[in-house]
Amino acid sequence: MFPSPVASAYLRLSDNEMDLKRRLLPIAIALAVIAILFISWTPNWESSTWLRSEKPYVAFRFELESNAAKSVENMAFDISNRLDVRHEWHRVEDGAAQWQVTLVFKEQQNRVQIDATVRRREKIVDHIVVRGETAVANELADRVVALLSSRIEKAHKNTD
Repeated sequence: MFPSPVASAYLRLSDNEMDLKRRLLPIAIALAVIAILFISWTPNWESSTWLRSEKPYVAFRFELESNAAKSVENMAFDISNRLDVRHEWHRVEDGAAQWQVTLVFKEQQNRVQIDATVRRREKIVDHIVVRGETAVANELADRVVALLSSRIEKAHKNTD
């Protein structure tokens, strides 16, 4: 007995539908996994800023005297570079910053004083003063960066 042409067309159609379902199933699973990963990656649906990182966003401003010596300018440049490479925060411009740090460099004879004022939303949180001989500028820079790192990190954890 030969199958009727209508029945064979129906069988072919259902075979084609099964092939299509078999081909689309892995794609559907992959899209579902991507959607789940996207939802799990997004930081906070209510956040207006959508910041993914928990690290503080910090802006640094350097103030030097107009007649500052080259050694003081080099120290400020060294501290700026050290602050750039730190992983405790993201260095941003003033407008996007949660924290603002102002570093003021003063030189008297062969001594340097570095005043660092830490602010959060224009409110002073901490003030750090480091003094020393210009001969130990590397140590002074290291000390300022270490103090800023620890104080900002600690204050940021306490504010959240």
